Amino acid sequence: MNRDTDIFERLIGVNGSLEKAIEQMRSSILYPGGGLPIILCGPTGVGKSYTAHLIHQFSIEKEVLPKAAPFISFNCAQYANNPELLSSNLFGYVKGAFTGAERTTEGMLKAADGGVLFLDEVHRLNEEGQEKLFTFLDQGVYRRMGETEGWHRADVRIIFATTLNLQKNFLKTFLRRIPIQVKIPDLEERGPREKAQFVNMFLIDESKKG
Repeated sequence: MNRDTDIFERLIGVNGSLEKAIEQMRSSILYPGGGLPIILCGPTGVGKSYTAHLIHQFSIEKEVLPKAAPFISFNCAQYANNPELLSSNLFGYVKGAFTGAERTTEGMLKAADGGVLFLDEVHRLNEEGQEKLFTFLDQGVYRRMGETEGWHRADVRIIFATTLNLQKNFLKTFLRRIPIQVKIPDLEERGPREKAQFVNMFLIDESKKG
């Protein structure tokens, strides 16, 4: 692999604290047969969203995905107190599925067909939502909310992200379908050299704003 054109090289820690994580991400993307689902783990602010964008760009760079492949980002925390609305946004819904469902609407899975769906704060999904996603990860099919028969298919690479402990907050069956679990370290876990690089990067970014 030509590392000179590898977009992951722009990450601070590529040859240090992120070396294992980056190799996991490359393996996930390049795995034969459509890649492997991946979950990014780490506290708020470590760059999980940015990393998800790099995974999408790397997939295009290596011609795993076409240049026009969509990248759809969905933060599950927005609907944490309304699992029905969360599910309807993710899978879509049919007319009459719930009060206010005046027309059949496609969800994020359909919007991401042929590309990448990034589900941030995925621990906000309840058990039913996790089970539905398990079915999609396992078989590539899903049903819109309100449907009781028939299936829809979508070709989607899913990147999950969470700030919480995996074993304590997810169904075991769900986790079994996500073989690549990537730990992104907090700034406090980085070495002095990487911390200095972050400081320089922040200063450069601030100078550009001025």
